[in-house]
Amino acid sequence: MPRSNKAIGLSDLRVGLFVVAAIAVLIFLILNASGEINPFKRKLHLRARFASADGLRKGADVNLAGVRVGRVDDIKLLGPDANAGDQKVEVAISIDGKIDGISANDRIRTDSTAQLVSSSLLGNERNINISQGTTVGQPVSDNYLLPSSTASDFSNLASSGNDLVQRLTKISDQVNDLVGRVNSGQGTVGKLLNDEAFYNNLNSATRNADELIRQINTGQGSAGRFVNDPELYNNAAALSRNLHEISERISGGRGTVGRLINDEELYNRINNIATRADRTLDQIQGLVGDVQAGRGTLGKLVTDEAIYNDARAAIARFNTTAERVDNVVAGAQRGEGTLGKLITDDQLYNNVNNLTNEGVKLVYDFRQNPKKYLTIKFQLF
Repeated sequence: MPRSNKAIGLSDLRVGLFVVAAIAVLIFLILNASGEINPFKRKLHLRARFASADGLRKGADVNLAGVRVGRVDDIKLLGPDANAGDQKVEVAISIDGKIDGISANDRIRTDSTAQLVSSSLLGNERNINISQGTTVGQPVSDNYLLPSSTASDFSNLASSGNDLVQRLTKISDQVNDLVGRVNSGQGTVGKLLNDEAFYNNLNSATRNADELIRQINTGQGSAGRFVNDPELYNNAAALSRNLHEISERISGGRGTVGRLINDEELYNRINNIATRADRTLDQIQGLVGDVQAGRGTLGKLVTDEAIYNDARAAIARFNTTAERVDNVVAGAQRGEGTLGKLITDDQLYNNVNNLTNEGVKLVYDFRQNPKKYLTIKFQLF
């Protein structure tokens, strides 16, 4: 085919550029409608960690209470130094900035959890479901690590069912073993069901009980007499009549107990005593109030500080006087002063003793010869 030498005009170039721009806008609108790309929409980026990805893929849906709000951006394995415990996989999540006109931070809070769930009962593909937060939690920040848990799926239910079957099998084996031991007469229940001696003893006890009931019905023995003796009934009836008579006498005011219960004069006396007791208590309370208020002699003695100070000063003076007396007595015992010398000086004691002896002799001589002392010799020249 021969090469065309036709030149492209400006109008053709404009048409071509317009077609390319239209195709680009169409591709953008298609991607925007599918939700895969929207450069004008703000995203909230979060993280979650799980023990295993278990069928989770990049681009998998992220739901909030079952409603799609984002997708999985990345899945990576954690290293041994991540301090994540049993969680080995970290998933990066992008969430739409606004969910039904409300900020995603207000929908997803710190008490929200991320779960791996299956899209179908038997399907292997997983997606992530996030629970809505409550007012207790705080709004999450960008790149926040959500708490995670694994939801129950069919495989977990099957595993739980296997565990349940194993436990039921173990219980069944234990029940069979217990039944076998009972049938062989082992243990308490086995002996109760298989021991003939126990049966014979029970049969003998039954016959003895029948014999005892027969004796009671025929009036034999103490129990039979209690049940069949008319004298016991008569005594009980007489006791009942006596109690009834006593009750009537008390109700009629006869006897000591009847007077105590029915005598109004006694009641009035007791009431008067109680009234006087109340008055006495009131007087005592008034006296105590007067004493606390400092009224009267006793109140002044109890509350007057001047009397207390005077008594304290008198006690202090008494203590000083007693101390001085103690000092005088101690000085006298040491022979100090006139009193001390009178008490401790032996020479003074001897002089007093001699003077006493001379006085005694003088009195004796005066009694023997009084004229000697009573004769007065008078001489003028």
